[in-house]
Amino acid sequence: MKDIEKLAEDALKGDKRSIARLLTVVENGGPEARDAIAILYPETGKAHIIGITGSPGVGKSTLIEKLIREIRKRDKTVGVVAVDPTSPFSGGAFLGDRVRMQSLSTDEGVFIRSMATRGSLGGVARATNDAVKVLDASGMDFIIVETVGAGQSEVEVMRITETVVVMLSPGAGDDIQALKAGMMEIGDVFVVNKADLENAQRVVVDVKNTLSMKEPEEGWKTPIIKTVATTGAGVDELLETIIRHREHLSSSGASEQRKRRVEDEVVSAIREKAADYIIDSLRGSNRLAETIERVMNLEKDPYTAVDELLSKLRIRPKGGRMDDPGLERGLTQVYTGDGKGKTSAAFGLALRAVGRGLRVFVIQFIKGGVDYGELHVVGDLPRFDLVAYGRGQFIDKESPNEEDIAQARRALEHAREILREGEHDVIILDEVNVAITFGLISVEDVLTLIREKPGNVELVLTGRGAPDEIIEAADLVTEMREIKHPFNAGVKARKGIEY
Repeated sequence: MKDIEKLAEDALKGDKRSIARLLTVVENGGPEARDAIAILYPETGKAHIIGITGSPGVGKSTLIEKLIREIRKRDKTVGVVAVDPTSPFSGGAFLGDRVRMQSLSTDEGVFIRSMATRGSLGGVARATNDAVKVLDASGMDFIIVETVGAGQSEVEVMRITETVVVMLSPGAGDDIQALKAGMMEIGDVFVVNKADLENAQRVVVDVKNTLSMKEPEEGWKTPIIKTVATTGAGVDELLETIIRHREHLSSSGASEQRKRRVEDEVVSAIREKAADYIIDSLRGSNRLAETIERVMNLEKDPYTAVDELLSKLRIRPKGGRMDDPGLERGLTQVYTGDGKGKTSAAFGLALRAVGRGLRVFVIQFIKGGVDYGELHVVGDLPRFDLVAYGRGQFIDKESPNEEDIAQARRALEHAREILREGEHDVIILDEVNVAITFGLISVEDVLTLIREKPGNVELVLTGRGAPDEIIEAADLVTEMREIKHPFNAGVKARKGIEY
């Protein structure tokens, strides 16, 4: 984290090397990328973000080069994120845009970064949004996002930019392309490039006719600019129009547009996180492998198999809320210490879960054959299962009976099965810490359960003497201690101390 903090600090000062390294971090994704964006985010929101899209060969890179030069004439800084398609065979990308703009690389006020799509749809790389934030926070006045040029799928560019420039040109089938609703609806400014060629005016007329059928944005009449990118003709007019569009947003719907953009960003993050969460849960319970096997054996088609698979997941408790304080899904909790109340606390959590519509399974280590009272209640509760293992006799810590070891291992294997099945939301392993202390099972056995636990399952471990490794692996540890009551000398009390 310290390295990321230093990189972020230097990037905020405009250090190009730090900016480049941060862009690599966000492109690779992962926890470091999230840490970087968390640091930089408060400094974003100042740059004018421009999306430039259009069919391959329309002249986007050439026009952007001229547009950068026009911006620099006005003593403004500019960052460029040029998204290039990834090869489906090698996984590499031909970063041609950087080659075309090489002459600008020595300009201290210009930063150009090519990014591969890595299979991302929508004309922009998956990490493009975060790359824009890095450049924005680093102090760029303008940020240009150039997309791969994939036709209607380019609508994704509007999610991360303020002003979308749609480029067309004569002789490339654009008179047909212009009629495609997706491209027409995202454009704030239209550019007919190669305006010195024959039929350029025809493209202008086609665009005007199509725009006449589009419901106009209040206070903004979508302009059509003619340019010749190779000579720079019309580029100054284009930049003026782009600046005018931002002024329009500032005076009218800027806050509403920003709200839509932030909403899209949050929803996309939720969608990505939810997908990872579900897949991790499925892998942990072995359900994904089983579904793949059934589809491979032609027992089920993929859609039916997935419907059945997802129907068994309990992402949200029936009739309950996920925001219940004291019942956080997916944690590993440990109740330990010499004081009384560990099992009681775990069963209290179990009752709350059942009340929320969740399913609970309790596996008791070394408690089999002894009537502790739980069995009298559990049988009458819905969605609550309990199995106790053990001989119900004294266990010699120094030399445990072979049957004691066998019973504990059966309990451990049962816990593995329950986790693999993925049918329960809360799994309590009562007195499992004691089973470890007595040498009936190993610490590594339990650590493996914790590591392989599906992300949406609450795992609760009880018993005095929890090993340090178990405490370190847990998300929440509650220690029960015996203390002297402060008001009545000689009377013992127990208090739960969380840390």
